[in-house]
Amino acid sequence: MSQEKPKKAKLKGFAMLIGGLVNSVKDTEECKQIIKGERTRVFLNNKENKWGALITIDKDEIRVECVKTTPKENISRNKLHWWGYWEFPNLQTMMTASKWKSGKWIRKMATGKVKGASQIALLGKILALARPPAPPEEKKK
Repeated sequence: MSQEKPKKAKLKGFAMLIGGLVNSVKDTEECKQIIKGERTRVFLNNKENKWGALITIDKDEIRVECVKTTPKENISRNKLHWWGYWEFPNLQTMMTASKWKSGKWIRKMATGKVKGASQIALLGKILALARPPAPPEEKKK
């Protein structure tokens, strides 16, 4: 009998986007420094998509899994064992969150749309590495 590796679940929808971003930066030196010694599980729930992304950081590795968001029990803390949770209405909200002030983050935590803000911040640092560099500023004459 040959020993076969278990098949990886294929990423779908929003999880595929997050997986692509994470895979593009996970081998960089900056990313390795950020995740060194960290251990967390963060679930990102994009309300306009039926697939969410569960990001696991453990033993200096990052893994992304897709999770179907319906029924609501599929994304419960007891089932997925996440430490951080972020629910947002659309992708644009997630992409502009880096510009939010602390008051807006506090309101999101108060309404239950963000849980485990320190875990979300860790993931934000990793996803920020995937951003293209800013264009050089033009000098004013």
